[in-house]
Amino acid sequence: MKTCKDCGVEKDYSEYHYSDKPNGILKSYCKECSYKRVKEYYDKDPIAYRAYMQRYIRENPEKYSGNHKSKKYPPQSGVYIIECVLTDDKYVGCSSNLRNRYYKHRRNVGVSKQKPLSKLINEYTWECFSFEVLELCDKDKIFERETHYIQEYKPNLNVNKTK
Repeated sequence: MKTCKDCGVEKDYSEYHYSDKPNGILKSYCKECSYKRVKEYYDKDPIAYRAYMQRYIRENPEKYSGNHKSKKYPPQSGVYIIECVLTDDKYVGCSSNLRNRYYKHRRNVGVSKQKPLSKLINEYTWECFSFEVLELCDKDKIFERETHYIQEYKPNLNVNKTK
């Protein structure tokens, strides 16, 4: 049992977050009080709080090992294909950073160059799509390889198809 510094209530150890998990050190505030404190800071100035958290995550990569970001796709250049499972529509694309491109497609934000793909993602949601890396290659060869895969797969969602 441990007493919370904020509310003064004695609670079980499971009611506290770790400040240093490998060494078994718990925070001084219980989970409930921690959430209240964060909400207060956020409500006071949301922009400053977001900036602080981004800086903190950047400066403490060992505490944020990437569980909030998928390491499934490498931050390398290459060619990818997006397929709609329900309609068998395909889109072939290339990028100098596949991980960022995956997130841009997944969030589907802003005005997209791939309007047919964006409309389909809005209609069916991202869960109906599969994203697959076809080939990792150098930045100077990605357009050549993209053209090759467009000719091979003949995707119907590419705006500027090369036949």
